[in-house]
Amino acid sequence: MTRPAAPTQMIVLPIQEEIQLDQPSQHGQTWTQILDILEQWPGFRRLYWGRHVEEPAQVHLHIVRDNLHQHFALLASPAWQRIGDQLRSLGVSDTASLVVRHAMISEFSAEPKSLGNGAPVTGTAIYLTRDQAGWEKTWELWTSIVSTVPGCIGVTGGWMVESVEGQPSYVVYVGWASLEVHDAYHHTNHFRQRAAILREHNRGYREYGHVAFAHSRSQSHSPNEAKVTVTGTGGMTSPRTDRSSKLERL
Repeated sequence: MTRPAAPTQMIVLPIQEEIQLDQPSQHGQTWTQILDILEQWPGFRRLYWGRHVEEPAQVHLHIVRDNLHQHFALLASPAWQRIGDQLRSLGVSDTASLVVRHAMISEFSAEPKSLGNGAPVTGTAIYLTRDQAGWEKTWELWTSIVSTVPGCIGVTGGWMVESVEGQPSYVVYVGWASLEVHDAYHHTNHFRQRAAILREHNRGYREYGHVAFAHSRSQSHSPNEAKVTVTGTGGMTSPRTDRSSKLERL
């Protein structure tokens, strides 16, 4: 890990694929206004977002701030209510339809390109585990392996604040050069000989898939201005594959 864990708010929004948030349209302007509200809240470091590849009617939006308290304060503020009002024009009934979670995300490879830093797709899953010390050793071992795989371009993850199915949970994000490269790796002897590692010290995983975090904003050097960057590929029409028989994948 090269930097301290990043206090990250992870929001999943049900926004239909035909609503193009990255275009200079009314919908795009509304989305920009929502991002502006998030950026102006205290403690802003960066945000990044994109559509889920397998379920493109989901938009995944992550915001990084100085501390977790700032995230929770936003949720109880009039600013959050304004975001809810804006979302109605994007087909979202209210903020209760959002999935809002938090995690302390750490880096497990040098300069990872996952999470809005250039990876065209980022594989993700949530591991359920009551053996936190054991899982941390397992994940440390796996990250030392997968980070050397051709096409893997960044390994990140961390403990979630909220439990999933009543169990302590750890979310992982692994950047890949493409969806095809990630899928191809699962059919190699290298993966088959090591996949058992991911079954250690956990009770399985949930919400496996990929997100194309194609857009990001980050805090600029000026305290009164944030710069906007677009990273990765467009990421809105990535190919979809059947996940009905998935094994440990990340």
